[in-house]
Amino acid sequence: MIKLYLSDLHIGNGNKKDDFKYDKELIKILEDLNEESKNELYIVGDGFEILQSYENPQKNNDIYEIIKNFDFDSILKKIKESHNDLIMAFRNYSKKNKIHYIVGNHDYYLLFDEKIKNKFKNFLGENVEIHPYYYDEKWEIFIIHGNQFDTLNRLTVTKTGKILPPYGELMEKFISKYFDNEVLNVLPDEILMDYDNIEPKMDIFLWLEEIRNKYSIGLDLEYKWIDMFVNFVRSKESKEWLKENYPFIHILSYLFINKIGGIKFGEILVRTISSLRGAKKTNYLMENVKKILYKNRVIPKKYCIGYSNEDILIPSKLQGIIMGHIHVPTYEIFPNNNGEIFYCNLGSWKHTVKKTSVKNKTKFLRRTQISYFIVKESNKSLNTQFVIKDMI
Repeated sequence: MIKLYLSDLHIGNGNKKDDFKYDKELIKILEDLNEESKNELYIVGDGFEILQSYENPQKNNDIYEIIKNFDFDSILKKIKESHNDLIMAFRNYSKKNKIHYIVGNHDYYLLFDEKIKNKFKNFLGENVEIHPYYYDEKWEIFIIHGNQFDTLNRLTVTKTGKILPPYGELMEKFISKYFDNEVLNVLPDEILMDYDNIEPKMDIFLWLEEIRNKYSIGLDLEYKWIDMFVNFVRSKESKEWLKENYPFIHILSYLFINKIGGIKFGEILVRTISSLRGAKKTNYLMENVKKILYKNRVIPKKYCIGYSNEDILIPSKLQGIIMGHIHVPTYEIFPNNNGEIFYCNLGSWKHTVKKTSVKNKTKFLRRTQISYFIVKESNKSLNTQFVIKDMI
């Protein structure tokens, strides 16, 4: 029996932000896995791009109200039209093998509406299960997307019981509405896709600065982006989220953004956040895994809004933890009282553009990798294989 794990495919609806280009590679993997029955496929979150596929024209900040306006049939139809052969490969695979879909932060709406969840299961195949997280009792593997450890990309419940979307989603929707058209009209086609794949997202400001100088673009994109960012911080959606999560910053947003700072404060704020995030270790999920293994083995329920009503307890019998979310493929072994436990972050099937230092100058470099994890059982022990491929 073979179990295949992959994450963060972000298969989209064919619009300009849909940059999933590896249909043939994934179809081949599914066909190879489908040669035998009773294998299992695990998609560990963000397999399909639901977040970018819906519009929220009413600026509603309530998950349930947003879902009411979903035209989910249309979303799935567009995804299928854009990736028909791949969707058919999933469906063919599911006829004799199981698909486990663990929900991430770009598709968490599947957890809030039973009709949407059932439509998605039928869309993907015959033998599909959807989970907020999953523990494989037989092979003792715990699987979760990982956005639960990311403050900006997890859900918030207010004191009145209202559930707010993640801050990252609110920001992405705001950028899409008020800034994307500026970019689409002036950026060269060969680097247009890079715009949506800057990691971390706050570095978009610095990337625009580099691109404007490189291509001699007359429009001051950085100024417009900062102006948009300031307006976002001032927006009702942003203030509501900040008030619940960071009351002190919420107060500052009124003081500086509205009265003193304006665009200049926005620039200082963006540069400061970018600097801090650059200094922060990118693999913070692995640090949280260490805390789970060596301290309390609990994911607090405040991290898991929408995914669990209680603390998530990590089982004592554990051979491995699998996550996604951060788009950084990682494999580590941790010592344990009962032997060893592996941690695997599955990476992504999207190219990333990250800030780096080249000859003491800040540059942004593109890297495209696809990765997946294979586990087989042999003589009552697990054999693991982590595949990472650099793509041109």
